[in-house]
Amino acid sequence: MRPAFIKILCIVALVFLAPPHCQKYFAEDNPFGMQIARCVLLLDDYRSNRISYSTGFNYEVLRAVGDRSLVDFEITLGDGYSHEYWLDALTAGEVDMLVMPAADTCIHRRTDLKFSPLMADGAVWVTSVSSRLAVNSLYLNISRIKNSSYYKALQERFEPKYEPYSRAARGYKYKYASPYDSLIKDAAKELGWDWRMLAALIWQESMFRIEAHSKRGALGLLQLMEQTAIAYNGSPERLEPESNLAAGTKYLKKLQRMFAADASTPEELVHFVLAAFNAGEGRIKDCIQYAASKGLPHSTWADLKRVIPMMRDTVAVDSLRLGVFKGVETIAHVDRTDSLYRAFCIIAP
Repeated sequence: MRPAFIKILCIVALVFLAPPHCQKYFAEDNPFGMQIARCVLLLDDYRSNRISYSTGFNYEVLRAVGDRSLVDFEITLGDGYSHEYWLDALTAGEVDMLVMPAADTCIHRRTDLKFSPLMADGAVWVTSVSSRLAVNSLYLNISRIKNSSYYKALQERFEPKYEPYSRAARGYKYKYASPYDSLIKDAAKELGWDWRMLAALIWQESMFRIEAHSKRGALGLLQLMEQTAIAYNGSPERLEPESNLAAGTKYLKKLQRMFAADASTPEELVHFVLAAFNAGEGRIKDCIQYAASKGLPHSTWADLKRVIPMMRDTVAVDSLRLGVFKGVETIAHVDRTDSLYRAFCIIAP
C-alpha cells in the first residue's frame, strides 16, 4: 500500500472518529475542507401536528448533522419571499438548502430537486440535483441522527405545546417548562434571577420561538435588535438560541447595574429591569427623576406605576430628557411577565 494512500486514510479516520467539536478543527486543515452551506428555513407559517416548534427543532438538527457531515450551516429565515422564489434561488446556486414542509405542493412539481428523509415534524430538507454539497453523505448522516437518542430527546423538548396559563390551570409539574430549560437556567444564574422569571420574559417576548420577529426588526428568543446583539455579544447572530440569550443576558445585567441604587429590594429591581427592557432605560430613569423632583416615592414598581400617568402631561415633563411617556404598554408588559412568572412557578420542574 502506498504511503500517500495510507496518509489519506489516517486523515479520514481522524475526521470521522473525532467528536463533533474536534471534527471541525480537523476539517479546517485537511484536504477535504469544511464546507459552508447557506440554508434557509421556510417554516414560519407551518404548524406541525407532531412538533410544536418546527423552526427551532430543525435548527438544532441542522447543527447536529452539520457537525457530523463537516458542513457549517449558515442558517437564515426566508421571510419576505415566496417559496417559489427560494426554490429558484436554490436551483440557481444562490442558496444550498431549504427546509420546508413536505406537504408544500410547489416542491412536488419540480424534477430538479432532491429531498432528505422526512423529519419528525413533517419537514424535508431540499437541495438541488446540481448541489455542490456531498448530498448522499449528508442525507446518510440525517438518517443516523434520526436513529439516535439525541434525536429522541430533541423531539421530547420541541413536541409539547408550551402554554403556561393552560398548563398552570392543570396544577401539576411538567418535565420541561420550555424547549430551552438548560440554556435559560444558565443565563438566569448569571443574572441572579429565579430562572422561571427569565422563562416568563422569554415567553412574553417570543413564546419560545427563535423565528419570532417584530415589525421593528427584533428577532429571536429575547427579541433583540441587530445593534443590541452586536453590542452585547459581538455578533449579529440573533437566530441562534445561545447567542441570543447571551447578548440578552448581558443587556439585562447592564440594566440591573443601572437601577440597583433605585430599587428597594432585589424583587423590585427585577421589575425595574423588565420595564427598562421594554421601554428603554432612559424612559424609566425619567420616571424616577420626575418622581424625585416632586417628592414622590419611586423605589418600587407600584410607585412607578403611579408616576407613569403623570408622564403623559406635556407641560409637566417638558424638562425631562425624553419628554412625554405614555407607558401603557410598559405597565402591561411588566404585569404580564409577573403573572407569567407565577404560572411558571406552578408548572416548572
